[in-house]
Amino acid sequence: MNSKHIIIMACAALLGATQADAQGQDLSILTANTDARTAAMGNASAAAEGMYLYNNPAAFFAVDKKLTADASASIFEKGEGEEGTFGVYATTVGYKFASRHAAFAGFRYAGGLKLKGYDLLGNPTKDYKPYNWTIDFGYTYLIGNGFAAYATGSVIFSHLSKNATGGAFSVGASYQNSSMNFAGKPASLVLDAKVGAIGPKLDYGNGSKTSLPTHFAVGGALAVDVADKHQVAAAVSTRYIFQPSDFKTFMAGGGLEYTYDRMVSVRAGYEYGDNNLSHFTMGAGFKYHGLRLNGAYMLKTADAGSSYCTIGIGYDF
Repeated sequence: MNSKHIIIMACAALLGATQADAQGQDLSILTANTDARTAAMGNASAAAEGMYLYNNPAAFFAVDKKLTADASASIFEKGEGEEGTFGVYATTVGYKFASRHAAFAGFRYAGGLKLKGYDLLGNPTKDYKPYNWTIDFGYTYLIGNGFAAYATGSVIFSHLSKNATGGAFSVGASYQNSSMNFAGKPASLVLDAKVGAIGPKLDYGNGSKTSLPTHFAVGGALAVDVADKHQVAAAVSTRYIFQPSDFKTFMAGGGLEYTYDRMVSVRAGYEYGDNNLSHFTMGAGFKYHGLRLNGAYMLKTADAGSSYCTIGIGYDF
């Protein structure tokens, strides 16, 4: 079996495990939500309170801390006939300086499956273990009056049967207001828009190339202190993946969160996605001073989909 066919098989296996955001490409590592809190709220990433680099870097300005660190793991259910367990793992740190500036660095890894290799006659050869990783950087600037702009960049390494390296970047803008009133109650608002995963195709050689999942996303979140020790938040988000051009995908989600005493939270939501990417979402979280612990479960709505769970831990210093 030639390397091009092996690459196609590897892409298909990754698609089956991750239900990548557009059929025909396996680089879901560039679009997967690594934040357990927002994953439980219909994957509405504008509501991020951690994993800022991979969601909304400007949201870090709403935190009265200078340093933030997060780690998360997303584990997908095993498909029929698959060997291994697919997972997406991420870690990131951010530092705020000079009051209007913040910089971030992070790392993501996606892999865990093992594929059987065969020659042109159908005889077994060596096994293949496809995986992707990225090294990521970001910067955000607080313009003023709640407005901020940000940019992120990634170095990408992808291993199927052959290796490919490349790069991608994202740009976005955000608005935050933490001192507003809603129905006479103290409230905070976040709005966010970005274009992500912009970059050239990854070239695996022998004419095998993979487009990046370039997308446009917009969303918002509103949190209201409805009573002493009781807060309710709502978040919505939409995302349109327009590359690869043959596999355009639309996704939209939203969710609710109830928090008691700014410490314990429960969440639920729903995300619609083309190509069997829809999920019911649910989760819970715990905060104590700067510590954040969150968990989420995404339940597939179609047999061809994939359920998965995400857990995360973070700390603001």
